[in-house]
Amino acid sequence: MLVVGTAGHIDHGKSAIVKRLTGTDPDRLPEEKARGMTIDLGFAFYETADNQTIALVDVPGHERFIRNMISGASGIDAVMLVIAADDGWMPQSEEHFQIIRLLGVSSGIIVINKSDLAETDWLEILKSDIKEKVKDSFLKDSPIVEVSAETGNGFEKLKKELDRLPQTISRERDIDKARLYIDRAFMNKGFGTVVTGTLRDGCFAIGQTLSIWPSLKKAKIRSLQSNSKDVEKASPGQRTAISLTGVDKDELQRGRVLIAEHNLLHFKENPVLVLRVEVLKNSPLSLSNRRRLTFITGTTECQGEIRIFKDKQITPGSSGTVFFKPDDSVYALLGDHFIIRLPTPMLSLGGGIVIDHVRKFPRQKEMEQFNYLDLRTDWQLEKIILSELCKEKLLKPKDLLVQSSFGVGKIESELEKLLSTKKCGQIGDYIYEAGTFEKISNETIVKIEKYLEENSHVTGLTIEQIEQLLRIGEEKTRAILNYLVTQKLLSEESEKYDLISRQAGPEGEIRTAFDDIMNRLSENPFAPPKLSELASKGASYRQAIRYILDKNSAHKCGSEFLFSNDAWRQILKFVRECLKNKSELKVTDLRDKFNFSRKYSIPILEETDRLKITRRQGDIRVKGDNFEK
Repeated sequence: MLVVGTAGHIDHGKSAIVKRLTGTDPDRLPEEKARGMTIDLGFAFYETADNQTIALVDVPGHERFIRNMISGASGIDAVMLVIAADDGWMPQSEEHFQIIRLLGVSSGIIVINKSDLAETDWLEILKSDIKEKVKDSFLKDSPIVEVSAETGNGFEKLKKELDRLPQTISRERDIDKARLYIDRAFMNKGFGTVVTGTLRDGCFAIGQTLSIWPSLKKAKIRSLQSNSKDVEKASPGQRTAISLTGVDKDELQRGRVLIAEHNLLHFKENPVLVLRVEVLKNSPLSLSNRRRLTFITGTTECQGEIRIFKDKQITPGSSGTVFFKPDDSVYALLGDHFIIRLPTPMLSLGGGIVIDHVRKFPRQKEMEQFNYLDLRTDWQLEKIILSELCKEKLLKPKDLLVQSSFGVGKIESELEKLLSTKKCGQIGDYIYEAGTFEKISNETIVKIEKYLEENSHVTGLTIEQIEQLLRIGEEKTRAILNYLVTQKLLSEESEKYDLISRQAGPEGEIRTAFDDIMNRLSENPFAPPKLSELASKGASYRQAIRYILDKNSAHKCGSEFLFSNDAWRQILKFVRECLKNKSELKVTDLRDKFNFSRKYSIPILEETDRLKITRRQGDIRVKGDNFEK
């Protein structure tokens, strides 16, 4: 279903045109009928000559109801910009036109109403003026149709232009990210809680469970209506009424969102929106840091504070990027359009596109880490994918731009092109942007080199240690390390990573401590000092012990002693020979052979038990499971 919205100054006949086209009066509220002006959104349906349905959204023209106008204009496919022949282009004509343009509408029809109240010469002047106003916009080649809602003149031509719209507008409607911004919620006897809105980006079906933003509560679809008809399934673009179960009406106020997706924590955890903003030429002020603004997307409206990215301010008629910290978290996909206004006085300042979600308001010194945003200024999918990979370093394809208004198929197709042209690459389950991955690979090598220079006694780094250096998560760290190993830039042994051909060895005080320990083990091979005694001599000795153990330069016996490798081999040789000859080993055997006291004998036998060379049997040792190995 195509959605066409009206736009234009108050009392230029928007509602009258909708009523003449459809027979439905879109002014449904008693106050609207009494005052003769549209206050809230009105809806009607027009059937084209080939039986296609166009939903017509009638919006208020008065400046006090601009927020309602923006809500109605969000998500429309085309616009009927209505200008009264007797008034011409008026302030709300201009504001509505700019709002529609900023909301990304790309098609429309210009309707001059009340043509019966103007002379032919004046109508030609008016058409020339309108063309000048829209010459650099999406309406530059749009038809201009003269009608009179009072007499019906010109409506056959207007209907022909409406009939053409479904064939001229192409849009990827179903991206499997169904959502509905609520514009009305009420109780209906026999149906329970009912909400209405325009369904976007996916389908809803009876029996489906939906999430409610911002409460994150769940509700189930009991029944669906579109164009006042019961349907089993509602499609993108349809004006939809939904009866819900399992939720109170208080949870379903105007501005809240029904979403087919159930995992919405991303938006709670990343509440700051990054916005690409165009400030209107006639804006009364520039955007500057700490300015409070009203942000409107769909029917959602909230206030918040901005911080400018790079620039000090964004002047009227120019564009820039801002961080927007809303008072309450907002549901908006990347690529969604918005309007910004002053909270008071209520004036439209501009609008644009949501280009990112981030965790917190950045400080000035942190701005450099957001340089990837420079790729998002013109919102082309190729650049968005590259910038997302610059931001995240590594991503699984299934996680790429999940929270965006791009469909999965479109993302996959663009990614294939980037992989084929080597702008992106893949390692294991992850994809990356070529330049960013080269940079992080080089940074990884540099950080490992620096760590090893400062800790020369270390024989390699564990993945946990390297993750602490990179701060990108263990899984991504492992992928990078695997790549560096395959490129022969790192070696991996015993779950430790080291630089290729690095001759690890202690230096300085650690070398002195190392030499002292090894000398003492050599001088008294069967009466070594206690580990606690060595460790108490300071940090250099503790680091030297760590290096000795990492390099297997000595054998640690229990928690108390180090034996030189030669001494330990002699001890094991004696243990095996003794058990071969006598089939049992006593503590006194070690004493008699090596002059060991129980201080040494007991830890030695406990160690051979641990290695399963021996097995304790009462006060003696017998052969263990590993005796022959």
